[in-house]
Amino acid sequence: MTRGNQPLAALKEAAVIAARRGDVRPVPGKRGDAFDLILFEKQRTIFIKVKRSVTQFIFPLEILHQYRREIAKLHSIPLTMVTAREFWVWHPNRTWQFFLIRHDSVVECRADGTYTPPAVLPMIIEEPLPEESSPDGESDSMSESGE
Repeated sequence: MTRGNQPLAALKEAAVIAARRGDVRPVPGKRGDAFDLILFEKQRTIFIKVKRSVTQFIFPLEILHQYRREIAKLHSIPLTMVTAREFWVWHPNRTWQFFLIRHDSVVECRADGTYTPPAVLPMIIEEPLPEESSPDGESDSMSESGE
């Protein structure tokens, strides 16, 4: 059972988007290959898999459920200091979502490859309690000093 034809229109548009970032080489092959494009930027080489989807993904980890097999194949490409793996999804309304596939996470990124790292939640620090005063009007710190 097949899952449809290769996304030829999406691949053409993806090549145009990738060309804005650097030198792009389409990888001739079959629909089941690990990646469709190789993008050569100044600092790194990116292996890109392009897929179509009828729904947009709210959370990056949703693509792991929807495209389990494709992500596993893309994940088989070794990561080094100069390589990256990206998963690009084309929607029917001609919008894109881009995901960076790391060893242990999936991060949504922009078309230019940049992403916003997850923010650390601010810690709430309570204000110190005001010094309590003794019934005779002295503060606790003075009464403890022995006066």
